[in-house]
Amino acid sequence: VVKRLQGSVSLQRGTQNLPVAPGTRVEVGDRLVTGADGSVGVTLADDTLLSAGPGSTLVVSQFRFDSTTNDGNVLIQLVKGTLAMVSGLIAKQSPQNVNVQTRNALMGVRGTEFIVDTRAEDS
Repeated sequence: VVKRLQGSVSLQRGTQNLPVAPGTRVEVGDRLVTGADGSVGVTLADDTLLSAGPGSTLVVSQFRFDSTTNDGNVLIQLVKGTLAMVSGLIAKQSPQNVNVQTRNALMGVRGTEFIVDTRAEDS
C-alpha cells in the first residue's frame, strides 16, 4: 500500500498508468516511477518499508506472504534511482527470501535497514 508520496509519482500496471495516492494498493508486477521531484513510500503486507527517491523506478517482481507463519518471499527490482528499505517479517523469518535486484547486482538482505543507489550505474 502506498503510504506517502510527494511530487510526481506514477504506477504502471501492465499497459495502464494508474493514479497514485496514499492508500493505493501495489500489486506484484507493478512499476512505481518517481519524477525528478517525486518520492514514494510503500508498506508491504509483512511490514517491509520501501522508499524510492527522485528519478527512481522500482518493480515489485515477487511478493508472497503468509501472515500465520511469516513465511514468504520478496524480490524488488530497482531499475534506476534510489531505494531505502526496512525489512519486515519475511526477512526476520527467512532472510534468504528477501532480495533487491539492480541491473548489475542481486543483493540478499541480511540486515534490517539499507539504502541502494543506482545512479553510479547510469554513467
